[in-house]
Amino acid sequence: MLKNFNRVILYLTLSDTFTWGPFIIIANLAGLYLAGRLGQDTVSFVGIGTGIYFFTRAAFQMPIGLLTDKLEDDKDEILLLALGVVLMGLPFLFYPSITHPYHYFVLQFIFGIGVSLNLPTWRKLFALNLEQGNEGFQYGFYETIISISTAAFSALIGYVANLGDFYFDLSMRAAGGIMMLSAVLVLLLFTVKNRRSNGGKSKSMVVSQVAK
Repeated sequence: MLKNFNRVILYLTLSDTFTWGPFIIIANLAGLYLAGRLGQDTVSFVGIGTGIYFFTRAAFQMPIGLLTDKLEDDKDEILLLALGVVLMGLPFLFYPSITHPYHYFVLQFIFGIGVSLNLPTWRKLFALNLEQGNEGFQYGFYETIISISTAAFSALIGYVANLGDFYFDLSMRAAGGIMMLSAVLVLLLFTVKNRRSNGGKSKSMVVSQVAK
């Protein structure tokens, strides 16, 4: 039987599930979605927007990482991670309102800021809360949940978006809303008083012991 589940690893995994799961399928649909709004030059606009996203991500990740390293305990990482999740989901609420390329570019910049807040803080929290002897399982648990959820989101959002323009818009906004709500899962980390990233010693992970 599985016991002593590490709640920090669970909340971090679930937050990524509802942040990156919807995003992956939405990212694949973005070019098709924008084609009807930006015209025949959509491919070049998407390319520029992707460049803006990665440049923003490259510019801000290291400063954010340095900032969190200078601040004691993990409250800053949790709050910045929650803010990053909100900023990642926010642009997709406005996708149906895109009528000019610069709208898309601004939203990509906001998304890049969100990812810059997300990646360093999430990875730091996850790494600090890994338990010696269970690292392989914990990474495997994360990857398994992410893979299953991404498959489910892809099938569901793809099916709904295919029903028509109204449902395509609905899918975009729903994905953004789901991503933003996953910030609640991040804030639940504050309820784990003995988390390792805050100087505590969390209980053993799910499979630290398996009943014979």
